[in-house]
Parts: sequence; structure tokens; C-alpha cells
Amino acid sequence: MPSTRRIEVLAALALLLVGCPEEPQGPRYRGAGGEPQTGGTFVFHHESNLDSLDPHLGYNELATMASRLIYDGLLDYDHDAELVPSLAEAMPTISDGGRRFRFRLRQGVRFHPMPGYPQGRELTTADVRYSLMRLMSPGIASPGFPFFRTIEGADAYHAGERDDVPGIRVIDRYTIEFQLIEPDQTFLNAMAMTFSYPLPHEAVEHFGDEFGRNPVGTGPNVFVRWERGVQVEFRRFAGYWNAGPSPSRLIFLENLQRGVAAMRFRNGDLDAIHRQNTQDFLFFRQADAWHPTTEEFPLPSTWGIIMNTEIAPFDDVHVRRAVAYGIDREAWVRARSSRINAAGQLVPPNVWGYAEDLENEHHMDLARAREELALAGYPDGLPEEIELLTGDGDVSRIYGELFQSDMARIGIRVRLKQLAFATFLQQSGTRRMVQAHLSGWNMDFPDAASFFDPLFHSRAIADESSQNRAFYSNPELDALLDRARAETDRAARLQMYREAATILNDDAPWAFVFNPMLMEVWQPYVKGYRPHPVWSEDYRQVWLDLPRQRITDRLGGAE
Repeated sequence: MPSTRRIEVLAALALLLVGCPEEPQGPRYRGAGGEPQTGGTFVFHHESNLDSLDPHLGYNELATMASRLIYDGLLDYDHDAELVPSLAEAMPTISDGGRRFRFRLRQGVRFHPMPGYPQGRELTTADVRYSLMRLMSPGIASPGFPFFRTIEGADAYHAGERDDVPGIRVIDRYTIEFQLIEPDQTFLNAMAMTFSYPLPHEAVEHFGDEFGRNPVGTGPNVFVRWERGVQVEFRRFAGYWNAGPSPSRLIFLENLQRGVAAMRFRNGDLDAIHRQNTQDFLFFRQADAWHPTTEEFPLPSTWGIIMNTEIAPFDDVHVRRAVAYGIDREAWVRARSSRINAAGQLVPPNVWGYAEDLENEHHMDLARAREELALAGYPDGLPEEIELLTGDGDVSRIYGELFQSDMARIGIRVRLKQLAFATFLQQSGTRRMVQAHLSGWNMDFPDAASFFDPLFHSRAIADESSQNRAFYSNPELDALLDRARAETDRAARLQMYREAATILNDDAPWAFVFNPMLMEVWQPYVKGYRPHPVWSEDYRQVWLDLPRQRITDRLGGAE
């Protein structure tokens, strides 16, 4: 019997004689060209790992991708980014000067099977009330609470000062009313966020702290199992109220790095990808065969260097400004092959509330950066290096190295520390733990408030799981943001957000760096999908054109 080593040598010689097969240049499979149907398995991925499937706790892109498959909200967004009814049978009636909202639920909507209810049970307004009370309770520590604090009694309930929320009124089994303490131009947006998705109290009580690993909702797919750090499996919910053609099974792969994902996608083993390294990005951009199922677009997202304003040296505004003016954003754009756009303020250009021609927009100005360091008492640069926390993966490392290079020019030495995504979130959200980190913020809804309030209002500061991860507090900004949420005049509201942007750029708790571009590619047999303007990688309406048929390409492409 030949040795293992001999077999390896013979295999290598065979490859040299025959030649290594080329990677497919186009799709390997196409659909059969049939009518919309149910069946098959849809496989998608992310390069990081999920932290929770509890919609009251998961507040990041990965958690939202998964939650959208399991849960529904009273409202949703269409592909024009307009609010539309979902679990509500129509848009709410609004009265009392914009302070009272009455919803009517669809009848016959059922939860997924759960302990005690093998066939599920009907959703009622009591579930909506229970879920929002849980979200706002002091014990759950949900980052979503600030979006609902204008409900009458919410603040006192959240503070543990009362045991009810009078602003949530169950009228009957299918009618529920919300009374606000003041007009809130973002309340309906909040009712479309994952935080407002109804949960069945029986499942929450049965699983307790493990509900985030055993989720139950009313959405199009039932949770099956979660192998932490590897994959999450879902199956089609046969009792879904809005059923259409869909896969029978969905697999969400975690921690699949970009290069590996692109290779598996080109081989036909992955059904969609949404991030690529530079080499693969350029390949798909130039490959005509993939163009019919490729879309490239700017994301409503802003990335930057987040500085902890409670920790030295970033408790000094001059040091923060030095960082903001020391970054060569155009070099970052070049390093990423124009897959990002330079940014100098919080709100992206494609979101309402962006400030045109902002006077103090962040940009590279090395003389200004050195001057700010001198004003902080460091004319020769910082005496000690700072630590920058980043997420996992090669792209995060590249950004970290670009930041190192930029800061070296103004006398700031940077030590990089990479962490898995869930750990990164935990540490960066814990008070006085992280000096600075690289991160971004994706739009929750198409309004400037979606960026300002969760990131920079002092209410968003918490000792753990803080969304205001710069731990930045400015009473002037807080008051301005509160007025902007209630302002009904759109032009006046826009001016308020411009003033807020000016304050924020001057205080520089973030050094704003870039707005990302995104390229999504999916297989020819994947139907019903197009990128959503609000939800990232929203696969709720996908169906598979089966059976898959192998494509033959005599020019060296797919076989």
C-alpha cells in the first residue's frame, strides 16, 4: 500500500501534467426558467459572527439580517424607502396634533410553533404591548429604548419608577393606541425597526436569557438551529400570513472571509455575496457574465475613528481634532480602489439631513492637526502610543494600518488590536474600556435622526452595550436633537440638523472618514431579489429557479 507522502507526490505530478483548473469566469449554474416556486436551500453569509437573535438586543447589521427572516413589525419599508403596513392592516390614524397613533392589526397572523403551542398561536395587541414593555423595561437594557421614550410614561417605567406605561393602550384584541408626550417625527420609523417586532411572552418566559438563541416570531422563516460562529439554519414558515414563493431552507454562514466567500460563490456553492476583497471586487466589476446579477451602490452608512471622550488623551477636544484633521481620506479611497467615498460629516449624502457645504467638514489639514496637538500641550506629538480596536478580517487590518500611517505624520503612534465582531461590540460598548476604535453606523431609517440620536445623544450612553460609543455628552446638542425630533416644519428641522453637524464636527468625538460603496452579486437562479434601500441583504422575498442547470462555456468560463 503506497505511503501518504507518495500519493501526495503523484497527485502533484498529475496536476503539473494536466494543468490546474481555472476558476470559473462566469456563473456555473442558471435557473430552469420556470414560474415562481417554493423549494431549495438558499445559502448566504457574513464575514463576522452573530451576537443575538433577540430583536430587543441585537443592534447591528448581522443581527438585523437574521431578525428580518424570523420576525415582522407593524410597519415596514418598500423599495422606495416608504413606510408601508405589515402586521398592521393599514397605516395608523394620527390625531391629537401628531401625538396619538392608532393601529389595527391584521387578523389571523400566527407566531411560529413554540413550547406549549405546536401550531403557534394568533398574534394580538397584547403581544405588541408586552413586547414594547419588555423593550423599555429597566432589566433588559435594550439599546432601542431611546427610540420609544416619547411614549407617555416610558421614561418613568424605564427608570423603575412605575410598573406600567399608560401611553400604550390596548383598545381590543386587534386595536392598539400609542399616546406620545410630544410630537415625534421619527415615531413611525421606530415602529418599523427590529426593536418593535412583537414576541410571544410564552417563548420569552420559557427560554429566559436563552431566548436570543431560541427566537420565535411571526416572520417568513422559523429558526431551526444555531451552531455558534459557524451557521444559523432557518426553514420556511408554512403558516406565514404573507406567504409567497420562497426557499424551503435558508443557511446563514458566519465568519466566512471575503476571499473564501467569493471563491465558493464562483464555484456555485454560495448563492449571494455582498462584500469582496479588492481583487474579487475588480473581477466582478469587469466580468460581463456577472453583470445581470450585480449591483453596485453607495450605502447609507458612515465610518470613522471613534474616540472615547472619557479616556485620555481623547478627553481633550484638541487631541480629537488633531486626529480628525490628520487623516488622509483620499489615500484611503485609493487604497480601497474607490470602493469608498471620503466623508467629513456624520450624515451620508444619500440620507435626508445631510448638510451641503458644511463649513467645518473634517478633511486633511496637517498644519491644523499639529496646531491642535500643540494646543493640547503636545507640540512634539503624544508621548504614549494609543490603542485602536478594530473588527476582524483583512479589510479592518488595512484600515487600521492606514490610520497608523496617517497618525505617524503628526506624532501619534498607534497600536492595533483586532477582535472577533461580538467581542469587539462588547468591549467598545463598555464604559472606560476602549481608547479608540474603527467602526461605522448603518442607517436605521432614512432620516438624520437615525444617525444623531443613537450615536451622540447623552441618553444613548450606558455602562454596557452603549450605542454612544464615544461616551460623548453635550447638553447643547441634546437639546437641539430633542427639538429637531418634534419639529414639524421640514425646512426648520433640516437647519437644526445642520447646526447639530457643526457642533459635532467641532467637538470631534468621531473623526469621520468614509461612506462605503457596496457591490452585491447573486446567482442567476436566485430570483425576486434586489438590494433594499433600508435593509441590508434583505432576503425575505427570494425564491430559487430550480432545478439549477450547469452552464457550459467553451472559452474557459463555467463548465
